[in-house]
Amino acid sequence: MSSPLHVGLEAHFAALEQFLAAQELAFEPEVRPMVRDVLAHPGKRLRPLLAFGAGAGGPPPPALVRGAGIIELVHLATLVHDDVLDGADTRHGSATPNRTHGAHAAVLFGDALFAHALVLAADHPTPELCRIVARASREVCSGEVCQTFSRGQDDLSLEDYTRHIRLKTAELFEGACRIGALLADRPKEHVDACALFGRHLGIAYQIYDDLVDLLQDDAKAGKTLGTDAASGKLTLPMLLERDLSGKGFLTPLRAGGDARQLISAAAWRESFRRLDAEIAAAEQALEPIAGSPSPFFLLRLTGFLREAAGRLAPRA
Repeated sequence: MSSPLHVGLEAHFAALEQFLAAQELAFEPEVRPMVRDVLAHPGKRLRPLLAFGAGAGGPPPPALVRGAGIIELVHLATLVHDDVLDGADTRHGSATPNRTHGAHAAVLFGDALFAHALVLAADHPTPELCRIVARASREVCSGEVCQTFSRGQDDLSLEDYTRHIRLKTAELFEGACRIGALLADRPKEHVDACALFGRHLGIAYQIYDDLVDLLQDDAKAGKTLGTDAASGKLTLPMLLERDLSGKGFLTPLRAGGDARQLISAAAWRESFRRLDAEIAAAEQALEPIAGSPSPFFLLRLTGFLREAAGRLAPRA
């Protein structure tokens, strides 16, 4: 797996892939093909990248590789569950466990991935790693519950939307940064700066992902899109359009309206402005540790996200 985001961290990611591949044997023979499938389509490994970036400096310590692997297993578990909740058939251009094995098996497989991540974290000499992983897992699942309950609710507030995406996405980004800095024995100021970076980047990334769901097509994204509007889940552009127009969004949507066409230019502009603001806040969070190796690697992610958002339309 080669990516411009991984330059300078090749040894870290090689060790990570070896670690993840070795985890297959921890599962029962019937489950192992599912483990192989989810590991065979890795995506960008953004959460391990956050861990490695937060702990950057020198060769990868085994504890750091293990921590990055644990956080990736949690992330993979959330994807398996997300695809069941959204009824998604494809991710990273391949069939999801939900499609291949059915929702019942996919839910249980996601549970097994969560549990295995906690087993690995519990083997760490101190409880701090397990505490971070367990907290992030709880918050991600809680965020999904909150978002599930909010489906079909036209009165969802922007504050609640932000809280939901902080829980379901930003908590894991923050946890990845905190784990990386802690396992690399960085000082508290460094840990806190990286964690704050991860929180803002996670919020920005989820806003971006919500925009992708509305603005890209399945083939380009490599996953099933359009599930937000179809399931009655209001995301930032829809909520902003509702507030700007003073009218409910779900009624015209249920009447057959195209979510993208229902959103005005003003709502699109404000969506991208808020995305830009979160990216800027993430970059500002690293100012206290300027000069350390971490910003060199972590700021690639804000650059990547800003560039990816710039390719979406409409922007004006």
